[in-house]
This record gives sequence, structure tokens and C-alpha cells, in this order.
Amino acid sequence: MKRFTYLFALLILIITSCSSDDEGQTPNAGGSDFGQITSAVIIVNPVINEGSTTTIKSATQRDSVLITTSGAPNETTDSTGVAVIKGLPTGTNTLEFPTGNTGFDVIQEKELYDVVVSYTDTGVVQIIPPVRYPIGGDVIFVNNATELTNAVSKDNSIVFMNPGIYEGDISIPATDVIIFGYWDQEEGSQSIITGNVTVNGSNVRMRGVTVNGFTTTNGNQFSASFCEFNNANISGNGISLIRNIFNGTDVTVPSGNAVLLDNYNLP
Repeated sequence: MKRFTYLFALLILIITSCSSDDEGQTPNAGGSDFGQITSAVIIVNPVINEGSTTTIKSATQRDSVLITTSGAPNETTDSTGVAVIKGLPTGTNTLEFPTGNTGFDVIQEKELYDVVVSYTDTGVVQIIPPVRYPIGGDVIFVNNATELTNAVSKDNSIVFMNPGIYEGDISIPATDVIIFGYWDQEEGSQSIITGNVTVNGSNVRMRGVTVNGFTTTNGNQFSASFCEFNNANISGNGISLIRNIFNGTDVTVPSGNAVLLDNYNLP
């Protein structure tokens, strides 16, 4: 396992999100050059899954929604409701839609944000507060299951999974851990865990990871976005699941105190 200083190492890698080979259910990966340029992934009018405690409703238009901002190039959503805005400045950024605007604060350069909004004929409003993926120190690059296990045993870790097959089971006991998988525009998710994943630490965030085994979460404040899971039992308070794919037949997610948005194969 190699440990590099955060700002230097991320100049050579693109961290994005996971996808599926089935174009019929694949969410746009919403990739961004995390660590190279400040980016925001905008998700417009997501499906609100059953059990979500969000109170703001989505509308129907997702495709071809123009989003402008004074600090970065304009973007238009794709057919799945996603636009990626790159090059945002620090401070308050206002996102202008045809019928209104909404804003969020960029805390530090080269960070990544997920911004989820409801867009209607009468305006635009954020469904949840922006999800921030902060720069907070060194990033740990891993190549196999042993290195991954060691990395996620440390609190406040930021972990990047290089492309590859991660054989065996993974346990995550630490708190405040962020795990990024590698995503390829043509091939989809390239960071694949073959075994089970058990999350016991709190405030663990996963983005762009495929898990072929059973995923179990016991810690509070777990979140996953743009990931692909098989069977899963997601429990704990303050759960957030955004734009994941669940392929298994044995999937349990919270029915309260949870954000459940745009997850495929969940009701």
C-alpha cells in the first residue's frame, strides 16, 4: 500500500463513480476530476424511494435542464437527470435554472459535492443539503483486499481503490471514512469487492464501489452513492442512499430516518 500526499497524488487520477453494464438501469456515473478540479454533480428530480424521510417532492423533467453559474461553464442534464459542473470557485455558488436558482458553499478547492434538487415550473429547491466529499489530509491508494482492510481500520481515512478485484470479505470498523472506487467511462465500475462488506464504524461514506457479496451496515450516518450492491441489510440512523443499484433479492433498507433517492431496484 502506498500513501501519498493528497494534493500531489490526486493530480494523476480521476475519481468518479460506479455504473452497471446494463444500460437499461445504469445511472449516469456523475464522474468528476476529484482532487484536480472543484466539481459538483447535480441530480435533478430523482426518484424518491419508499421509506425516504425527505419531504420535498420531485417533478418529472430530468432531461435537457440547463444549469448556469457565473463561476464555471454551463451544463445541461442528461436523460437520467445528471449534470457535472467543473471548475467551481470557493465560496457561495449560485446554480441558475430556467425557473429559479439555488446555492451552496464550496469550502475548499478540489472538493466534490453531490447536489440533489427538485426542479418544477415554479422554481427549484434542494431536496437534501449538499453532500460534501472533503479534502482533509492524505489519501490512501490501495490495490488489494489486504491493503483496503488496513486502510479502513483508521479513523478519518480517505481511501481510493485502484482498478481491480478485491478478493474476500472487508470489515470497516473505523469512523469518518470515505471510500472511492475507480470508474471507467466505457467499462463502468472497476473496483469490485467479491466478498461481504460489514460496516461497523459511523459516518462511513462509499462512492463508486461494486460489492458482489452481502453488505451489512451497523453504524450510524452511513452513506453510499453511485455504487452497485448485491444483497444488503442497511441499518442505523441517518442513512443516506443516493443513486445506487441493488441487484439482489434480499435487500433491507431503513423505513425511517433515511434519505433514499434514485436507487435502482428499490421501490
